[in-house]
Amino acid sequence: MKVQEKSITLGLQDVASAVKQAQSGVTHSAVVISADKNIKYETVVKVMDKLQRAGVQRVGLSVQLAN
Repeated sequence: MKVQEKSITLGLQDVASAVKQAQSGVTHSAVVISADKNIKYETVVKVMDKLQRAGVQRVGLSVQLAN
């Protein structure tokens, strides 16, 4: 399995179109959201909602257990 990892910074308005463009021609691709601990939960939910409304099927969250 080939895994492509890419990290970029986007504004909320640009997220859905960038993801759709990155997924074009790729089947079964997933989006994994990784947020800094200082990011509000509300912001993460807004990103997930934006992706869902744009038709992105597979969205997940990356989490780290606290030590």
